[in-house]
Amino acid sequence: MHADGSLSTSSTSTSLNADPILSIPPPLHLRVAYFISLWAFKVSFQLGLSASRLLQKRRRDLLQPEIKAYEVRPDLKNRIFRPQDSEDEELPLYLDVHGGGWAVADPETDDEFCSFLAQNFNIIVVSVDYHKSPKHRFPRAVEDVAAIAQAVMSDESLNIDKSKVVLGGFSAGGNLAFAAAQTKVLCGQLSGLVGFYPVLDLTEPTEKKLSRRPRNGPPDILASSANFLDWAYVPAGTDRRDPLLSPRFAHRKNLPSYAYLVGAEYDMLCYEARQMAESLAMYSAMDCERTSIPTLPEGDGWQRGGIRWEIARGRQHAFTHITKHGREERDRVKFCQELYNRVGCWLNEEVWAR
Repeated sequence: MHADGSLSTSSTSTSLNADPILSIPPPLHLRVAYFISLWAFKVSFQLGLSASRLLQKRRRDLLQPEIKAYEVRPDLKNRIFRPQDSEDEELPLYLDVHGGGWAVADPETDDEFCSFLAQNFNIIVVSVDYHKSPKHRFPRAVEDVAAIAQAVMSDESLNIDKSKVVLGGFSAGGNLAFAAAQTKVLCGQLSGLVGFYPVLDLTEPTEKKLSRRPRNGPPDILASSANFLDWAYVPAGTDRRDPLLSPRFAHRKNLPSYAYLVGAEYDMLCYEARQMAESLAMYSAMDCERTSIPTLPEGDGWQRGGIRWEIARGRQHAFTHITKHGREERDRVKFCQELYNRVGCWLNEEVWAR
């Protein structure tokens, strides 16, 4: 951490020695449009989330978490999921970071995933919170995640096996997970990383990312919000190659040896997640051939050393969280639980097996 409070990576090589790509302020009329769009998005999202939680009963199969704040960030409430009847043994820890474009949502949005992982794989799962944009811009959220992760790992009341800690997240939460993993306080402390349709490269414009999507797919749900969410999070003058902002450019030695990346076929972020997986796999020399890991249909993913890549066919961004009705909702839950099961098996049989 620098004297001014900002974070640094564990290495002075932060952008692969490439020329910086500076964030340029948009014209005034776009800034006004982005401001209006952003706050309309934030208000409508929060109203929808509040209404959903008020009108829909909490699923009975979900664990009831403990709500806890840590002194390093006393205003942020984190959710702790403990497996039942596990007080007397040290357990692995999974740190979850929720998505929301760095601007919306909260740790409760990931209860379905956190509860499933804790119940089915005997893991302590903590869903961490962070300050949102535009009031708090990069790198504040990265600092929050790193600080709270360190506080959780030091929490003696949780009885954590500190040799078995993984950090992961959804969408912007995946970005923050891969960013925070590089910081001096966490680098070398994590067993692995997990990213569900993460944002990993903020150097490319939205139009270029959209051009890589399958042409027969439905409209991308990020197309209308990506630009103003980026504007709200990234300060003008920031080097977009900074690996704390675009983990795609992280130095390999600053990341754990194990990583599980999941992309959605119809998501404009799918390409950068696959590129990240392939880049990481180039430097992975581990032999991970355990037959107990659930396999994927041919063409839907691969595992090379400690790196696992999976593509969710026919799915869009946030497919794990966009609830539906009736049979479609049952299909969504089934699909997600199968995915989460593969992740949990990978954690227990690969990452924490050695």
